[in-house]
Amino acid sequence: MQRQSIFRKPAAGGRNSRSLVQSVALYAGVAVFVLWILLPVWYLVISSLITPQQLGSRSFSFFPTSITFDNYLSVLTGSTGGAGIGSTDIGSRLLPAIGQSFLVSSILVVLNLIVAGAAAYALSRYPFPGSRRFELAVIATRVVPAIAIIGPFFVAFRVIGVLNSPWALVISYNVFTLPLAIMIMKNYFDQLPREVEEAAKIDGAGRLQTLLIIILPIARPGLVAAGVLIFLEAWSEFFYSLVLTNQLTVPSLLAGFQSVQQFNWNALAAATVMSMIPPVLLVMVFQRNVVGSLTAGVGK
Repeated sequence: MQRQSIFRKPAAGGRNSRSLVQSVALYAGVAVFVLWILLPVWYLVISSLITPQQLGSRSFSFFPTSITFDNYLSVLTGSTGGAGIGSTDIGSRLLPAIGQSFLVSSILVVLNLIVAGAAAYALSRYPFPGSRRFELAVIATRVVPAIAIIGPFFVAFRVIGVLNSPWALVISYNVFTLPLAIMIMKNYFDQLPREVEEAAKIDGAGRLQTLLIIILPIARPGLVAAGVLIFLEAWSEFFYSLVLTNQLTVPSLLAGFQSVQQFNWNALAAATVMSMIPPVLLVMVFQRNVVGSLTAGVGK
């Protein structure tokens, strides 16, 4: 008689049922996660398109039948005279604040890509005694609390006369953007083949020529990803802007929409929606580069 195996193959029906349950659970988890992320954004958008009376009513609807753009007009022109915004001029300062945020973030992207790119390439291709400790030290700077170093920054900037200027933010933001850029680009450079550099060296190219002509075009996705993340970090920074400037950028300006006398959530929602447009568009354009760079080397 043929001996029966003690390990029986599962029936096809049982395997299909288990696969169906796993698929349902996966899609249910994704749906919950999407709602968790998008529901506050949708509430924000709806709040910016209705009146304070509609917002405060018990029959608040996520799909209002009537909308208004008065909140956007208010924060763009300050036409309410400050009665519903919290300050007499805070509405008219929104567009300049968006411009300042864009300026500071763009300058940081350029500076960080140059400095962090050189540092990351050196760490990846030319290790030196203590390079690993240096890399760990760069990573450790990310955990330093902002409040621990804001005092020296404030005193130094007051002495040199750059308080309440974009340069105060450009200099101070490097504390958290530069380590981030070095980590991302170092990881990306590690994934690039070294054969192309060796071939360039054989052809007589120097180190700088190899970096500029050979490596940078290949590393373009990593550079784009680092630039996008630097831009987002600088755009959303609040504490340094609040302490070092007079509501120069968007996050600190939005905090001023709350006054001691009153608080207009509708105007704040409209201003927040407007401030979200530039970073959201940036991520939508370069999302493939960001995801690809951050996941580089995961399967190694």
